[in-house]
Amino acid sequence: MNKFSYYLKDCYGLDKFSKYLLIIALIFSLNRNSVIIGILLAVYATWRTLSKNKYRRYQELQGFENSILIIKQMIYRFKMKINDFKYYKVFKCPHCSQKLRVPRKKGKILITCKKCHTEFHGRT
Repeated sequence: MNKFSYYLKDCYGLDKFSKYLLIIALIFSLNRNSVIIGILLAVYATWRTLSKNKYRRYQELQGFENSILIIKQMIYRFKMKINDFKYYKVFKCPHCSQKLRVPRKKGKILITCKKCHTEFHGRT
């Protein structure tokens, strides 16, 4: 037992990226056509966990978290667009192409661009 704990003393350990890889490996392993991909992902996650190069594994984790953050922001923006669609109509300024958000159900209104102060008519 001492040799085992001595070997694992300096290992990087299980982090968020390794857990994600193991979950994806499990999902791939359930499908008959992609078992090999699942096994390879599980081996890679285990290798990351047992690795002694902590700096490199930390860089991989940061890259993973940055990509997940970008995906979360895209999903959040999409949800906000869907929410805003109920209450606002988006117009584009004919002069400078600035997007302008106007409340819905106001009829024909005069819209003034905040950027170039061009006035144009729109129907909400």
